[in-house]
Parts: sequence; C-alpha cells; structure tokens
Amino acid sequence: MRMQDFLIERIIKARGWTTSLIADIDEGQWFEMPAPGVGHVAWQLGHLAASQIALVHVRCLGKSADACIAPALRDTFGKGSTPVADASKYPSIPDIRKLFDETQHQVIETIRNMSDADLDAPAGTDPHPLFSTKGGALATAAMHETFHAGQIAMSRRIWGKKPLR
Repeated sequence: MRMQDFLIERIIKARGWTTSLIADIDEGQWFEMPAPGVGHVAWQLGHLAASQIALVHVRCLGKSADACIAPALRDTFGKGSTPVADASKYPSIPDIRKLFDETQHQVIETIRNMSDADLDAPAGTDPHPLFSTKGGALATAAMHETFHAGQIAMSRRIWGKKPLR
C-alpha cells in the first residue's frame, strides 16, 4: 500500500469514528459542556477542522495561517482556544459542520496529490514534538482526531448514552 493511501485510510477511519459518535447527539447538546474543562461537541468539531488546516495547509503546503482560516475561527477553535458553553460565541452548527466536512475533503485531495518525496520533506520551519516530516504531520492529523473523538465518547457516557461498538 502506498503511504498516501495509508494516510488517507487513517484519516477517513478517524473521521468515521467521530461522525458515528455525534450521529445521535441532539444539536441542542452541541454547546453543552459535559463536565468542567471538557470541550463541547461544537468546539471539538471546529477544533478538528482548524487543526487539520494547520497540519496540512500550513505545515505541509507552506501557506500562512491567515490565508487558510479566518483569524476569528482560529481564535475560536485553534490551538490554545478554550471552549465556552455560550453558543452565541460560535458559528452556527451548519457552518461548523460545513467547515468540518469541507476541510476533510481538502485534506484527502491534498494527500492524493503528494509524492513520496513530499511526504518525506520537512513539515514547516518550527519544530513539532510529534513529527518532523509532512507525512508525520498527516499521520498526526488522524491521531489528533481520535484523541478528540475519545473526548466526545466520554461526553456521550456522561450524558447516559451507550458506548458504540
């Protein structure tokens, strides 16, 4: 299997788990903080999109963060942002879903167009503790999604939902 195909598979599988976890969560709960310090569903999805943009468009394609995501979205969902329970501080749920879905499609297309040499090239100019190459940045995108999907899974349990199989 080509590395590009492996990375796409990992990203798609991670996204499949996330979407299965949110499928039966009522949108009325999307801004509910399930426990102190635990991000709500809306923030988790926006954060995953913002992170994919940073890992792929910035780290792998060398674009500036401002060229890839509006500063307001980066401040709301990006690294170091803090979720708040006030829905008025966020885009609408359809807008969050659109960002979440469109970013995923862009990431997959980007990976499809990368060569082995691209994947082995350094990822950005500043060091990251989890990777040094563009391929590593892409693998981290999938790993990062599973981390946040786990938080959504925990929220489901707090809300009395059964674990998914």
